[in-house]
Amino acid sequence: MHSHQLAKLAGVTVRTLRHYHQIGILSEPPRSPNGYRRYTVDDLVRLLRIRHLVGLGVSLTEVPSILDDDLHESTTMVLDRIEADIDAKMAQLSAQRDLVRSLRTEGGAPDAPAGLGGDLSKLHSELGLPAEAARFDLDVATLIAQLSGPDVHAAREAIANLSEHATPAFFDAVKQLAQMPPDAPGEQRQRTADALRANLPTASPNTCESADTATTKMLQELQQLHLNSAQLDTLARLRAPRS
Repeated sequence: MHSHQLAKLAGVTVRTLRHYHQIGILSEPPRSPNGYRRYTVDDLVRLLRIRHLVGLGVSLTEVPSILDDDLHESTTMVLDRIEADIDAKMAQLSAQRDLVRSLRTEGGAPDAPAGLGGDLSKLHSELGLPAEAARFDLDVATLIAQLSGPDVHAAREAIANLSEHATPAFFDAVKQLAQMPPDAPGEQRQRTADALRANLPTASPNTCESADTATTKMLQELQQLHLNSAQLDTLARLRAPRS
């Protein structure tokens, strides 16, 4: 039979057939006088065995050792590895499903770190922040969560603490900052900075103090990209030492 016939019977493509020849797991038969390869039923059976192994999860590099393993020693080792891979994938899928369910329940942004999206969405709803301000907070949280490691527990605790202990005066000041136009007068900027400093719950006014230099620079760059000149000036006044 020709290559197209073999590929069709085995349920693979001719390109796959050629690839198997190239990596040596399927012998390439000699060509007939007319230039076509002539395959036998043995070739079909071996190709079917390869396809079954690949479907099971056996890598192409492991296929020869199993096909030629009369004592089944290599087969046992490969099957143990495949089962371990399946267990790991099932655990990953289970965690992914739990995350999807959590996002649906909490109503958080699916593009945010696990848990943080729902926490921030709830806080923003309570504050009544503009959409662009809420998006900026989410961008900051996403950046910090990535740079601080996979565990977002500390960040979630900080948000919960802010929601529980911050005063209405602090939230009002946050809204003033979020809604501040770029041409806000200096007096308004100073009042907002003073209100934030006076009501900031049990934390330094400089949100970057505990971050390393690289993280601080990236957070500052994010602020420069998304905040207007009046908002940036207000934050600078907030961070400035008290006179």
